[in-house]
Amino acid sequence: MRRSLLTIIIIVAGFAIAHAVRLFTVKYFGNRLPPDTRKTVSRTFYYGIVAVALLSALGVSGLDLSGLFLAGGIAGIVIGFAMQSLFSNLISGIFLHFDKPMKIGDPVLITGKLPDVAGVVVEVTALSTRMRMFDGTYVRLPNSDVFLSEIRNYSGAVARRVEFAVGVSYDSDTQKVMQVIRQSLADTPLVLVEPAPDVYVDTLANSAVSINVWCWVPFSLWFDMRKQLVEQVMNALTKNGIEIPLPQHVVYLKKSTRRKKPGTQAAAEPPGPGASSSSGVNLEEMVED
Repeated sequence: MRRSLLTIIIIVAGFAIAHAVRLFTVKYFGNRLPPDTRKTVSRTFYYGIVAVALLSALGVSGLDLSGLFLAGGIAGIVIGFAMQSLFSNLISGIFLHFDKPMKIGDPVLITGKLPDVAGVVVEVTALSTRMRMFDGTYVRLPNSDVFLSEIRNYSGAVARRVEFAVGVSYDSDTQKVMQVIRQSLADTPLVLVEPAPDVYVDTLANSAVSINVWCWVPFSLWFDMRKQLVEQVMNALTKNGIEIPLPQHVVYLKKSTRRKKPGTQAAAEPPGPGASSSSGVNLEEMVED
């Protein structure tokens, strides 16, 4: 009789504690976690406490639970291995909500553990993060991979830097080129004065001198301003007579030293230190002696 009463008390107390913990979880995490994650966490605590209370009650009742504990231990190990990634995603999702590296609507770049994924955050659930990529498609990422990756959030800053390169001819005066570009940037109201734009010679490429152009614009207008500035700088250079060259190649053709047979033409020999031409030369031309 005493054991039966104690068993009932343990079961009732277990359910009461589980209910109180669930209420506390909902109240404490009410504004910190999304509804789905909050429900998952509260249910985990609730059913975990209820399970412990039932096992304790069965032990107090005098039943031999050695076989049950053995079977439960084996089943727990199997279930633990099977649900390892599930719990990892759940815990990582909770950490993401507390750490807050991103929020719904933020444009982000996730890189590191995952391949580079860029897009807008749509939803962060208990197990996964959903994003709308810039091409309009949607992607679902496991929370554990997101938490262990580098998250670059583009919405945290007021301004963002525009970067692009311009190639000009080797015959061009680079000082004049950079002055034209700086003036074009200065005439654009949405290009910030501070930090100041930076224009400099970066690379001596095969066919052109590469000049880098850096300037800062309002974050919300970054994409539109980048498109505008590239076209604007190109038009300014063209207006000032500055050549933006196409890729060029020099091809050498060697004259044939073989004697021609009557009624035939000499074939073109492999390139050598002979005559030069641009990439537009027809390499199938026959070279006469």
